[in-house]
Amino acid sequence: MDIFSGLSLGGSLLYFIPPMLLLPVVMVVCVAIYKTLFGKILPTKVYNLLLGPIALLGFLIWAIPMDMGFYEFFRAIL
Repeated sequence: MDIFSGLSLGGSLLYFIPPMLLLPVVMVVCVAIYKTLFGKILPTKVYNLLLGPIALLGFLIWAIPMDMGFYEFFRAIL
């Protein structure tokens, strides 16, 4: 009995890698935009408090296109 017959890491993982590489890029870009816009204006405590929600906003910016078919876009390219 082979319990790992459904796992194939060769072909299906190729479609998964570009979106996973895109996730930290989008999050870092969101944090960089936040830093340039509000880095000098906000007090340090408020600025540090909002870093987490801004990174989560970057995750949502990444997740919504993935749900709408961006994953299939990478599958079509590769």
